[in-house]
Amino acid sequence: MPINPAKTQLIIEHKNEVPLMSCVFSPNGKHLLAGGRDASIACIDVASGKKIALAGHDSWISEMARTANDLVLTCDYVGHVIAWDCSGDVPKLRWNIEAHPCTIRALAVSADGKSFATGDRDGALRLWHCTDGKLLRELPRSEHPLYGIALHPDGKRIITADRQPKKPTIKVCDLTSGSELLKIEVPELSGYRNVEDIEWGGIRGLTLTPDGALIIACGRGGYDGPASLLLYDTSSGKFQRKLASTMKGFSYTARCHRDGFIMAASGEIAKGEFRAWHRDEDKSLAETATNGPCTCLDIHPDHKRFAITQAIGKSSYPETGVVAFYEWEG
Repeated sequence: MPINPAKTQLIIEHKNEVPLMSCVFSPNGKHLLAGGRDASIACIDVASGKKIALAGHDSWISEMARTANDLVLTCDYVGHVIAWDCSGDVPKLRWNIEAHPCTIRALAVSADGKSFATGDRDGALRLWHCTDGKLLRELPRSEHPLYGIALHPDGKRIITADRQPKKPTIKVCDLTSGSELLKIEVPELSGYRNVEDIEWGGIRGLTLTPDGALIIACGRGGYDGPASLLLYDTSSGKFQRKLASTMKGFSYTARCHRDGFIMAASGEIAKGEFRAWHRDEDKSLAETATNGPCTCLDIHPDHKRFAITQAIGKSSYPETGVVAFYEWEG
């Protein structure tokens, strides 16, 4: 029976001592890993609810992704990537590499789970082996920080999103040569302020629909507009649709459910939400408000449950975090 995204039920919440910015389920669904403004990773056993801390990073945790063979990859603000073997009762460190000399802001795993790509604050773009963390190739770097990467399921293309002031840009490139195939400027997600000369907006997350047909860019409509997702045709770059919240703020993460709807985690100061849309409709299917900004969302491999991370606080500088588990009723 197809999932109805409007019928969600909170299962449990886990409080965290620091704000959280990322999360991912392990490939086997046994664990949920979450990270944020701390060097340790919160690891929660999905069945029992037991929570432990995983040590290995030396800085805040930025991005996470699951691969094949029960591995989860986690990145940090000093450029390291760690692979965690999640096949046992407790995840164990498989390998740890110094992938970049600065903060890794973007991470993506290939559809076959064999390779992954990383992008950093300085615009460097690299492709790696999942099994051992060995470098496959260095791709042409961006002139601006990379805040999103997606590897196309055809195995031939890589999509990146940068934080270029005034006109954040999506590029579709050949995965082997790095040559640019398509360029999409996304000024609607810019929040540039001339007075401060700062880009407050930009693309905050990037993903593809499972068939690879659509690019989903996460961000905010202008300097003070609503949390939004912008959809583009992957082959032509043609704009397809805007999926906007009624809440002002940023959409940080988008995930696609196998039943055809798109979910987004969004937030502004001291509040947040997660929301669902059908990919072909402007009006949202469901929305749920949260006590703090939703910074990340991941769907369980069984597609019956999902988890969100939050950064909790009364101001723009949150102090604690929450991991919340939900399931779809019925």
